[in-house]
Amino acid sequence: MKNSVFFVLIIFLALMNISAQKNDKVEFSGYGKGGYTFYNRNILNGYNQEAYYEGKVQLDINFNKRIEGQLDFRGNSLDNAVKLKEFSIKLKISDKFRLQFGNIKKPFGLEYLVSDEDLIQINRSYLQEAVAELGYGGRSMSIMAYYKYDDKEPEFPISYNFSLFKDNSLFYGAIARIKYHFGKYGVGATYEYEHKGGENKISANGYGLHAFYESDEFNAMTELFYVQDPFESIRQRLMNKNEKVFGLGGKIFVAYKFDYDYEFLKGLEPFILSNIFIPNQDISGNNVIQMVTGINYYLHKDVKLRLNGDLRLTKNQFNIEHTTDDSRIILELQMRY
Repeated sequence: MKNSVFFVLIIFLALMNISAQKNDKVEFSGYGKGGYTFYNRNILNGYNQEAYYEGKVQLDINFNKRIEGQLDFRGNSLDNAVKLKEFSIKLKISDKFRLQFGNIKKPFGLEYLVSDEDLIQINRSYLQEAVAELGYGGRSMSIMAYYKYDDKEPEFPISYNFSLFKDNSLFYGAIARIKYHFGKYGVGATYEYEHKGGENKISANGYGLHAFYESDEFNAMTELFYVQDPFESIRQRLMNKNEKVFGLGGKIFVAYKFDYDYEFLKGLEPFILSNIFIPNQDISGNNVIQMVTGINYYLHKDVKLRLNGDLRLTKNQFNIEHTTDDSRIILELQMRY
């Protein structure tokens, strides 16, 4: 079955490529990457080293000046199969108002809307992954109104996203996100309301604030999240306890790229990322602190060797000290196209 799906995908991409060569309506992009991860963990919880590879093929289809489509296929060594990750249709209603429909990202926070291939670090931060597991992130069938700031039009220094979503796990909700740009600087805020139906109904809210600086050489951002855990809130309610279980977290990221012009060295990009997540604000002794430092070695502007050291300090209310379980070192080679 997996081989037949892969074969169909190859035929489909070949036909789309022929079409693209004829009418220039289809654009291909994506990435391929592979590497090794070395973990600090008990062998009972998994191997302490893993080899992996992953790839993405994205098709952007321009039907006309106001209608675009997108298909995003992914494959990796864990699934050993190709899957359709995202489907969407975009409508340009006006210069400052656009609509997107499909299985798309929830626009919660700043980091999550950065494509995987454009992340400076190899993996998303622990904080971002943790809030996404609570519903504040991930993908869902949605309809979204949006506009992305264009520095060629500084008279309208705003980016915005307003999204309505519903998925197959009885959750539905709405997200509002806005950013105000001061040249290369910016600040923003995010709010999400989500509701779970079914036998154990729950409504939850999530809030986010962020500030950033973006340029070709220097990138920095900070984010703060205050989110309600819908799953723990239900569990607490069933135990006749306070059902308003909120987690909080914060993140700081800084990176600088040094440009060179040698045959096999086009740039060096060191960075540091630090974040903390407290799943329940009433139990501050339960937290995860992550500190990631690394460097990207650019062989070409679209080919880079990446080294990340990811220290994770985990503690719960029953431990006196943090442990370093699940810390890791990652070495990866990535290409984009």
